Amino acid sequence: MPPPFASRVSVPDLGIDLPIVSGDLLPPPSYPLCDVAAYITRFEQPYEPGVTYLSAHAQAGMFLPLLEASLRNDGDSLLGLPVDVFTDDGRRFGYRIERVIRHATDYAIISELPPAERSLILQTSEGPYGTTEKLQVLATPVDEGVVPVAEAAPQARPRDCRPQALRDDDGQDGALPMPSPTTSPIIVSAPTPPIVPVAIPSPGGEAPAPSGLGTAHVASRVVVERLGIDLPVISGDLQPPPNYPFCDVAAYETFLAQPDEPGTTYISAHAQEAMFLPILEASERRDGRDMLGMQVDVYTTDALRYRYEIWQVRRHILDRAIATEGLGPDEHRLVLQTSEGPYGTTEKVAVAARLVGIQVADPGTATPEARPRDCRPPGAQGAERP
Repeated sequence: MPPPFASRVSVPDLGIDLPIVSGDLLPPPSYPLCDVAAYITRFEQPYEPGVTYLSAHAQAGMFLPLLEASLRNDGDSLLGLPVDVFTDDGRRFGYRIERVIRHATDYAIISELPPAERSLILQTSEGPYGTTEKLQVLATPVDEGVVPVAEAAPQARPRDCRPQALRDDDGQDGALPMPSPTTSPIIVSAPTPPIVPVAIPSPGGEAPAPSGLGTAHVASRVVVERLGIDLPVISGDLQPPPNYPFCDVAAYETFLAQPDEPGTTYISAHAQEAMFLPILEASERRDGRDMLGMQVDVYTTDALRYRYEIWQVRRHILDRAIATEGLGPDEHRLVLQTSEGPYGTTEKVAVAARLVGIQVADPGTATPEARPRDCRPPGAQGAERP
């Protein structure tokens, strides 16, 4: 039987009452659906320790009342309001709004929250399509109860409401077409390093901490010394619409694993100078064989360094199969991805690496300042959101 998921959110004093769907159901290119809220799958469900993170558009019938209230006295009227989040097994989790964060551009608030305690964040945009700043509303739990399943899980009718800038002339999907690759995918592999037991060290020589340290412990820096790559890493959810990645940083996919978790940590960056261009260039020589055996270091915000060894290179790929094919249940895999051409190129190059060691790092070394730059080409610039 599948685990329960958040299915409804209500802020009665603001007239908000929305079904909730998975954030992974966004239509490409990741423009959120309308008439529903969405939970970000990287975070927790209401009954789990950690943060439940819900977002919806700042439009009528959605989270617009949150935005409107935040514009008056910095949202003072929101403080103390009750919020109910329901799960599809008939449970209700009550919260009270404790804090309003305006003009947010990242998930920094999460690093301030105790990972062992439950909390809720509601997020919406602060402006029309293309606005980077977000409104975040933090709520803390006050009670919980049981309700009929029909009350907890209303029927969701998500509506694709992408602006015209993200649609083609027929009003359909405006994402770039997916042509057949000009060449067949190429895969080169070395023997995979053995799976090592994951014992995450603690700073200061304390006893090792268990895996799964909490949502704030995320990738913050990636280094491939032999290729001259050294980049801050940010959340992939922070890309400027329409989801064209920032420059001068790499980004992790939020719906996949972080380094302390079994699974695949997936990090991408542009094939441009001072980013992942050296990966593309190396892949064009002997199909990337020279990268096999190279070490990659990924640092996390809790000052740990995860060292990986590259064992596979894939060229001309059209999907993320490299993240899951042959993945063992206890494997910690890393994938680095970049494009094989200019804006509009479908094919990607990716390298897979397996974890070989973990060490404590200096906090300043692990968390360099990220200065993401909006470098969208003219073809990726969006229009105003309706």
